[in-house]
Amino acid sequence: MTLNGVLLWIRNSYIRTTSKIRKQKINKTDFTIISNNCWSGIIYESYGLPKQSPTVGMFFMAEEYLKFVSNLKYYVEDCELCFIDPEQSRHKEFYKKNKKFGTYLIGRLDDVEIAMLHFHSKEEATLKWKRRCERINWEHMIVKMNDQNGCKKEYAEQFMKLPFENKLFFTVKNWSDIKGITILNSKNKDCCGMFDEPFGSSKKMNINQLINKI
Repeated sequence: MTLNGVLLWIRNSYIRTTSKIRKQKINKTDFTIISNNCWSGIIYESYGLPKQSPTVGMFFMAEEYLKFVSNLKYYVEDCELCFIDPEQSRHKEFYKKNKKFGTYLIGRLDDVEIAMLHFHSKEEATLKWKRRCERINWEHMIVKMNDQNGCKKEYAEQFMKLPFENKLFFTVKNWSDIKGITILNSKNKDCCGMFDEPFGSSKKMNINQLINKI
């Protein structure tokens, strides 16, 4: 197992064993987090809650995600999830930088591509996508993006202009002139990684308070 694999196992074990304590800090358990990566899944696991978002276990390229959330209801209510050969992806050169390319599904909703990282089959991915779309709580929602996967400053600016009442953007870049984003202090990194984004109550952000106010 790699060092990152060991750290991830330790983190996930900690999240699961402390979830009941963390759950006592929030005033609601029915809320949806739309995320460009696996952060939404981590948040639900950190409170011991069922997944109430279709964006669990996957990631989007930045331009794909911006398109997705710009017309969110269309993509989750009107589009059917289908799959393409990874070699047909318009982002295959980016994906190929990781040795896992070709081992995970590439989904498509109309013109939006999704890297469905943590699914074992098309049947599983389709079933969970549909089930979690039905669980979306449009009244209590957080929409989150970060600076991963080809994100440019202009994408962050466009995201922060979207008409969501509760939106988050995490970055390790010095984009302090963009109103409302959260800059995380991660040394020697060019984008947020899996261990950078906060959950529960931390020095970076109090997610408990955020959930309580949505």
